[in-house]
Amino acid sequence: MSVKAVVTMASRRMEVREVPDPKPGREQALVRVQAVGLCGSDYHLFLGDHPYVTYPQTQGHEIAGVVETIDPDYGGPIRVGDRVAVEPLIPCGTCFPCRHGRPNCCTNLQVMGAHTTGALSEFVVVRTSSLYPVGDLEPELAALVEPMSIGLQAVNRAELQKGEQIVVFGAGPIGQAVILAARDLGAEVLVIDQITSRLELSVRLGAERTVSAGDDIFAAVSEWTSGDGPAVVFDATGVPSVIRMAVDLVASSGRVVIIGLSNREVSIPVIEFTRKELTILGSRNNAGIFGDAVALVRRNRDKVRALITHRFPLQETGNAIEYAIKHPEAVEKIIIQVGSENA
Repeated sequence: MSVKAVVTMASRRMEVREVPDPKPGREQALVRVQAVGLCGSDYHLFLGDHPYVTYPQTQGHEIAGVVETIDPDYGGPIRVGDRVAVEPLIPCGTCFPCRHGRPNCCTNLQVMGAHTTGALSEFVVVRTSSLYPVGDLEPELAALVEPMSIGLQAVNRAELQKGEQIVVFGAGPIGQAVILAARDLGAEVLVIDQITSRLELSVRLGAERTVSAGDDIFAAVSEWTSGDGPAVVFDATGVPSVIRMAVDLVASSGRVVIIGLSNREVSIPVIEFTRKELTILGSRNNAGIFGDAVALVRRNRDKVRALITHRFPLQETGNAIEYAIKHPEAVEKIIIQVGSENA
């Protein structure tokens, strides 16, 4: 038997193919895929400029579906027929960060859809430990648990407190996830982006103030914080000049959390680290809070749903990615509808 999958064969070339029926083994389950979210890493894998790109590859790591079969020796709470979100991280379990409770930055980390087979397929095999029940949560919202977990991880890394004022650079999906997680905690949020539609969306997710990247950012932030500067600045852009600005903007004794990805270098005068006694933090994936991200999405269904700007069927995945690359001002989050039960 075989199943239908979208396989990236080469740069900018995806094909709908019949692939062998996936067979789960020990400590694994077979999931009937219902919805898959697309993110920036999917675009770069498609373009061929992702650092982990290999072809052919079935992409897709923001996954929601229904458990079709499960290891008979599995003793956890998941049952056949349950709706689930899938955590796509596969840590080694033995390296230094894994041994110290930080599997999200495992030195041998594999991610479904990049290093291993992803979910742009009718069925996918996953580890039983990666399954999280979502109850009556719609598949397209369950698929967004994964990006929400990244925003929640960043907020946790900052040790954010209720009432603190924060600035978020970048209002793409991960920046929006930070906004949602921060507002859910009771922080006050100012958002900076160059795309008006994204700023408007951030207000729907709870941001109190927005600033266009072309405006006087320092003046706006100073006025908003009564001259103190924000307690935390989150960078969801990966742009060196933005990270440099974050160091200047943040309050003395504040925290800067970097989520954005880039291979470029940032130049920061050493004195800034000691003069302000700054805390500079990186944030990657999530460390043991995927279940908390499920709860975050369940508490904020309408806000999370507002992130979804486009929906495409499985066979149109390539066209969906091309559209997103060409129209960043129109696209926030694309959902690929795989199964028949997507509402």
